[in-house]
Amino acid sequence: MESLKFRVSKKCLPFGDKVIKQGFRLHKFQEIFYSDVAELEKDVYFIVAPTGAGKTFSFAFPILYAKDNNYLTSRRGLIVVPTNALAEDIEKTLKEQGIKVETITGKTLTKKGKERGEELIEKLKNCEIAVTNPDILNYMINSGYHLPRKNEKFRHLKGFPDWSAFFNALDYVIFDEYHLYDEEQIANILIWFLMTKELFGKIKWFFVSATPEENLIEFLNENGITPEIIEQPLSNEGRVIQGEMEIEFIKISKRIERSLFGHLIEDGRLKENIKDIIEKAISNNEKILIIFNSLRDAMRMKYIIENEIDAEVWVNTGLQTREENNNNLDEILSKTDIIITTSKAEVGVNYPVSLCFMDSGLYLRNFMQRIGRVGRGMEKCKIYCTVITKIFNNLEKHFNKIKKEKLNYYEFVDLMKKAFEDREFKKDKVPKFCGAVLWSVLNSMEEYDKKLTYQRKEKLETLRDKFPYYWVFYHLNEKIKRIEEDEDEEIVDEDVREELLKWWRSFKNSFIRFRGDSVIWKVIYEDGKETEYDLLWILDNAFVEVNKENRTVIIRDFREKRECVVRGIITFSLLDKDYPSTIGGIDKGEWFKFLYSDYIGDIFLQKFESWKIYKEKYFEDETLFEELVKDIELLAPIYSKKRIEIFDLVVDYGEVWCDDIL
Repeated sequence: MESLKFRVSKKCLPFGDKVIKQGFRLHKFQEIFYSDVAELEKDVYFIVAPTGAGKTFSFAFPILYAKDNNYLTSRRGLIVVPTNALAEDIEKTLKEQGIKVETITGKTLTKKGKERGEELIEKLKNCEIAVTNPDILNYMINSGYHLPRKNEKFRHLKGFPDWSAFFNALDYVIFDEYHLYDEEQIANILIWFLMTKELFGKIKWFFVSATPEENLIEFLNENGITPEIIEQPLSNEGRVIQGEMEIEFIKISKRIERSLFGHLIEDGRLKENIKDIIEKAISNNEKILIIFNSLRDAMRMKYIIENEIDAEVWVNTGLQTREENNNNLDEILSKTDIIITTSKAEVGVNYPVSLCFMDSGLYLRNFMQRIGRVGRGMEKCKIYCTVITKIFNNLEKHFNKIKKEKLNYYEFVDLMKKAFEDREFKKDKVPKFCGAVLWSVLNSMEEYDKKLTYQRKEKLETLRDKFPYYWVFYHLNEKIKRIEEDEDEEIVDEDVREELLKWWRSFKNSFIRFRGDSVIWKVIYEDGKETEYDLLWILDNAFVEVNKENRTVIIRDFREKRECVVRGIITFSLLDKDYPSTIGGIDKGEWFKFLYSDYIGDIFLQKFESWKIYKEKYFEDETLFEELVKDIELLAPIYSKKRIEIFDLVVDYGEVWCDDIL
């Protein structure tokens, strides 16, 4: 098996000249946080610093600066992170600094109805820093807490007239690990920034990551916003944040399973040389980290190691995220010999390990985040990383040009950029998504309170003109309103009218979700452990018993390889000849296209063509029908999978097809 070995010098962060009252000497990137944020010249700052640099520790510095300088009023910050696990980790760090923190997630918000929104604003006003996820923000900004429900005519939330009251209470916003977001999610964040800038102007925004998104910086520049980029330098002296790395890249042959699992396991058992490496590390009191691309591989590896090695194993994947666990992370890690995880390792959590086996991940940013978890604060660490043939060949080609056995960190990063591809950022879609998001926010505010929206619209008119795609939604919505008011069937037949209205509601609701829709069921595994997870993934990757009545699956075992048990979904989010529409089912090609494509505009247009042919005869107003069709077809560029709301799954259990599992 071909491999490539080299070493990378340890990473050290030099200290700057500034020392704060708490006795800490700051690194360069931390100095911007220890300041009066209101006096900062720019509105937006991009902080680029490697994993382990102390980014989280510095998030409280604006609060500490105000206290150290005896400000009459404190500052208040918001930290937005992609996962709840990272939110909890940050909360712990900030509390150790004496900061009054509130973590705001679906789990910590305990009240229902309109009281839930009041609980949210109360938590914000009673803290110095709030930590939340973008899902909560997106729901709030689209008036999710304010729009009346079935039996309500109007909702009045105490101290919370609309989403702007939330941002008006803030002095600064930090988006941590923002590199994980896609084009549509970046568009959401841009619109939140642009709207708050128009309404208030005082809030400072910080985007923080070890792997910055250059396209976001370009987009801000194109819209007249020049951010300041603060990059933390490295040196041979200072605080050691990652020990010298010895990395061995292993080319995965097509003759074995193309993953780390295939490199570690043979005939269902650990390979002898791998077992020897692990046992030797444990005997030296080293902790081992194993990072897979596949959750299924992670779970199978757990069972194999527990059968073959006398060691404490901890699995930390998305499957365990919602599992009830009363132990804190430090207690778990102190007892653990081997940590098995997935892409979840890429975000925030610190693992005290000096030996790692890892899949490289799909893109450069995945790889860089993963290696940043190893050797934190240690003198040396060893990494075995499996890569596909294309990446290996790129590595070998460019490494041979360097002809050095030991690289400094910058040489290493440059080599990785040449070897790995990064996720394609579809920059051309961002302005369209911005227009769509802007319309969704303003429309939801209008549905909630037209008077308030009128006042806001006066200030936000310039944004509507910046993003012309806004008007596609505006004009389409006006036509849908006419159809909604057509109770006498002067425009269209009642059944077709109801289809259109149901589709439009589903389409609008998709903007309230920050991520794609999923079917979350209770999962019972390993003799009684309970969690919640995506049913589609569970059915394809595990042998299960299904309890429809209680919406529960019991995992009996994990499959050796992924099977397409789920063959399609049923949804009201597409207009089709048959309504609701089926994606996949007997059409395997369509199902695979849906599963492995980010954008499904072609599926949307194909089904809409059938709808046009079969439904045109039910329209009395031909002109409106033609205009409606043109407007709906303009939605194709932003028809990502996030637009799709799952009504049911089409499942194939071998001989039996089941299209009503939900």
